[in-house]
Amino acid sequence: MLGASPGEPAGADVREAEGPVAAEAAPEWIELLPAGVFHGRDGRGPYRLDDPAGVIAATLALRMEAGIPVDYDHATDFAAPNGRPAPAAGWIRELEVRDGALWGRVEWTERAARAILAREYRYISPVFQYSRADGRVIRLLRAGLTNNPNLYLTAISAAGDEEDRKMDQFDNFVGQLRRLLDTGPDASVEEILETVGDLLAARETARNAAGGDPARYVDVAEFKKALTELNALRAERAREKAEHAVNDAIRAGKLVPAQREWAVAYCAADPEAFLAFVARQPAMLSGEMLTAAPGSAHTRAPEAGLTLNAAESAICAQLGVSAGDFASRKQGRADFLKIRDNAQREL
Repeated sequence: MLGASPGEPAGADVREAEGPVAAEAAPEWIELLPAGVFHGRDGRGPYRLDDPAGVIAATLALRMEAGIPVDYDHATDFAAPNGRPAPAAGWIRELEVRDGALWGRVEWTERAARAILAREYRYISPVFQYSRADGRVIRLLRAGLTNNPNLYLTAISAAGDEEDRKMDQFDNFVGQLRRLLDTGPDASVEEILETVGDLLAARETARNAAGGDPARYVDVAEFKKALTELNALRAERAREKAEHAVNDAIRAGKLVPAQREWAVAYCAADPEAFLAFVARQPAMLSGEMLTAAPGSAHTRAPEAGLTLNAAESAICAQLGVSAGDFASRKQGRADFLKIRDNAQREL
């Protein structure tokens, strides 16, 4: 049943899903919206969840009797409008309030449960309606499994993972610093440090002039050291996620292996821009080539009876040139070079 926590208004009943729950080992309850006032990692907001019981009631009013859908990477919003599949990863069957935050009980599909347990997906990203006047959350519409969340929510697959916990704390800390220091949502850690250093230097000057107590002030060197260590951890985790995304793009034929290092650096620096870039790319390599046994580094051009390597096949796909035309021109150039070489030898 989709409803509120004990003491909150109850909602309408939702029919139980048919068949056994296949995701018993995956996290059953997940955090969907944080309590109080919150911002996105990209600076959007502020949003405010000041009436979570009202949000539950408004969500139940949609009468989604099968449950609130959870998809993969917001496919409902980005893939479905273009005619691409948007399968469900699970269905939110209950909602409740915990310490002012909104949590949901999810019945995962078997595929999603396996992906979560394998840590292929570790975060949740909600889609919600809000008031443009004051950012007040009105209702929850759906959610998506993702590895690039915008909100600071409890990770769905990070139990006992100290590094992920530290990274979430660091991201939240940096976001708060950007707002407090008014550096802008895109300020780097170095820019934040510079601003903090200027403020602390000004305070130190004022303290010396006024003869204040040094025990009340922060050690700038220790502050910078802590931020630097956490930033290094963040960069390491960002590269791991980038490598995973690039490997997926190569397997899908959107990139060639020779682009891997460039793509990893691009994705680590700007994940959203990289994913948008990959989404626009055609599938350059055929499924047969991608699944061929090791050592089959070439594909045959049926029109000319010649072979093209992976890079040449990718070029053909990008330029709209048939493999036969490319192979014919390649063979023609080879014949020309052979004739020229023989003529030089005769001279």
